[in-house]
Amino acid sequence: MKYYTPVLNIKNAQSEYINGEKSGNFYNPTLGFSYYSPSYVLTNEDIRWVSNLTNGNGKRVLTVAASGDHPMFYAMRGATDIDTFDISFCAKVAMDIKTAAIKKLSRDQYIQLLNNMHNAKDMSQIPYITELMPNIPQNSAYFIQQMNNYPIFSNGLNPSSYQEIIPTDAEYDQMRNAVQKPFKFIWTDIKSLHTRLLHEYDIINLSNIFEYMTPQQIHQTLAALRCHVRRGGTIIAQTGSWGIHRNNRAYYDASQKFKRWARVGYIRQDKNKANSEMIAILQRTR
Repeated sequence: MKYYTPVLNIKNAQSEYINGEKSGNFYNPTLGFSYYSPSYVLTNEDIRWVSNLTNGNGKRVLTVAASGDHPMFYAMRGATDIDTFDISFCAKVAMDIKTAAIKKLSRDQYIQLLNNMHNAKDMSQIPYITELMPNIPQNSAYFIQQMNNYPIFSNGLNPSSYQEIIPTDAEYDQMRNAVQKPFKFIWTDIKSLHTRLLHEYDIINLSNIFEYMTPQQIHQTLAALRCHVRRGGTIIAQTGSWGIHRNNRAYYDASQKFKRWARVGYIRQDKNKANSEMIAILQRTR
């Protein structure tokens, strides 16, 4: 089965970074999220409770790569066929490093790896990379070698700021057993995602991609993905209270626009707390 295959352009990748001379290279912030923008080392979303909502009910999953945290949590929950996507190839590289690491490293070493990835100005400052390279897919290994002096994992806050997201000892063991090979990766932005897909999925996890999109763009994307989620399947449109409140009108309008073929609603993590984290979902009914 063929998936959209990225064509790496190292010259273009390096051009997205600025040489700060004494301070070293850094990503050009005016580019925003791009094909080579730095990856987060650890997701800043509570994927633990979100993935648990469909525990055992979603064997085939499409999820934002999110540096590997999202697909690894879904694998731990019982998903057996997982595709990932992201606009940045750096997210794939981070994901490939982490899926190789859980097979080779202890949890303590894994946590050290995450911190070193985020802080490193070049790959030589990341312990274990040489050890992991034989188990990293060829295109990611090549990218690591060619981007040695570029901070390709520097997006977001230091992993120490998201201690609650790091897998527990038990979760780490479960992930180690569940992740048997690197995840398939589709290199695309959200607007083109539906043109790259070959399957129907039980779950499509879009995470927080809609935060800065217009209601019309949100509607177009959800409608385009309809035929790629099975009847009864779910699109997790957004997680986190801030983004959902910001796009509340868009999801209300979506519930009216899609009512013939889908239900649009919210699930709150703690029903008794008005400010509790929540997700916006779309479930295909026809």
